[in-house]
Amino acid sequence: MRDLRLSQALVLRVDAFSNAALAVFLLAATWDGLYEFLGLPVPEPPFYAQLLGAALVAFAILEWALAETPAEAAVTFAAAVGSTVAAVVIAVWLLFGDTKLDTHGLIGLWSVAGFLAAAAIIHAVVLWRGWATSSGP
Repeated sequence: MRDLRLSQALVLRVDAFSNAALAVFLLAATWDGLYEFLGLPVPEPPFYAQLLGAALVAFAILEWALAETPAEAAVTFAAAVGSTVAAVVIAVWLLFGDTKLDTHGLIGLWSVAGFLAAAAIIHAVVLWRGWATSSGP
């Protein structure tokens, strides 16, 4: 069986797609029906969710464009830190905040927190492998 090696470029490009998908969801913050269907609270005001969506569009473009360039490690590090912080923020709100979520929304947000934590770990692993191979003999 062939050993699967994830490159920083591949991880960045997959993450760019996931960030772009989340950006579209956040940019649709004025679409109450979508949030209600998913069991999530409608962002009030939607302005902040849409700003975050715009920032994620920009970050997704950076991830895609800087994959396989000398800046790749810096972007991978930024993505790992951002995913870690986002996962922790979501988990803290779910554990200690008054989110008023139904079971559907709780499952959805815990899934997002888990996905972000996994993404952070994957970013860290490929970054570490890149550092380990570049400083080797």
